[in-house]
Amino acid sequence: MNKQDLRVQKTHQALITSFSDLLQTKSFEQITVQDLCANANVRRSTFYRHFNDKYDLLNHVVGTLIDHFRKLYLPDINPDNPRQFFEKLMRDVLTFIHDNKDIVRSVITLNFYGEVYTIFYEQIYKAVQKQIEFDRQSGQFYVDVTIYGEFLTGGILSVITNWIQHGQQQSIDKVTKEIVNMICGAREVHLKKLS
Repeated sequence: MNKQDLRVQKTHQALITSFSDLLQTKSFEQITVQDLCANANVRRSTFYRHFNDKYDLLNHVVGTLIDHFRKLYLPDINPDNPRQFFEKLMRDVLTFIHDNKDIVRSVITLNFYGEVYTIFYEQIYKAVQKQIEFDRQSGQFYVDVTIYGEFLTGGILSVITNWIQHGQQQSIDKVTKEIVNMICGAREVHLKKLS
């Protein structure tokens, strides 16, 4: 990598960091290109070499966020302890959201929410399906896997969205515990009734 490429990358990253920093004190609508440039210590012309406008920057940041979430490691099924599986899943998802809270909060208030919600839904659904499918194949669970998976995933995302919209006032551990208790409670009801 040559010196020019490194400088371009540093400037690009400085603009992204500036954007993230500004989201802590301003809404997306309040942030101007001038704010971004002043905070990143770059000229407006430099900004426009990297991005068309602040919406282009937001698109880039959201795309990166989605890529990172898709790469989030989904825990392996623990046949003897599904609670442990769901605790790891929820803690990982909530930690990811907490670590990116300013961007995620902005995304929820803008038109990108549908796209991000879909990606979050797919990833959580995929993980939930792993455990449900194991239970079904082992003969412990006789409910429709798709409906039950959608029910759990929808509930999980509703709780997470509410948590984000209310400023993540409850700890990750508390939200994880509550969600996992509900999931495992529903699972046990079906296991007992259908055994």
